[in-house]
Amino acid sequence: MEKSLRKFASFKEMKDEEYRYWQSVSPEERFAAGHELSVEAYREHGYSTDGRELKTVARRLQHAQR
Repeated sequence: MEKSLRKFASFKEMKDEEYRYWQSVSPEERFAAGHELSVEAYREHGYSTDGRELKTVARRLQHAQR
């Protein structure tokens, strides 16, 4: 797939084009793109993509009764 740059006259024009693009692809492709972004965000923050590190993130806190 050949990529090209395009200059938009306004932010609204750019967002309209982006909206048209995402409406033109299948729901499966949109889901896959969202998943790919999530995986890249986890990698960027140093987590593995299988979620092993995430299991140690949640902790239960008990508050003293008032």
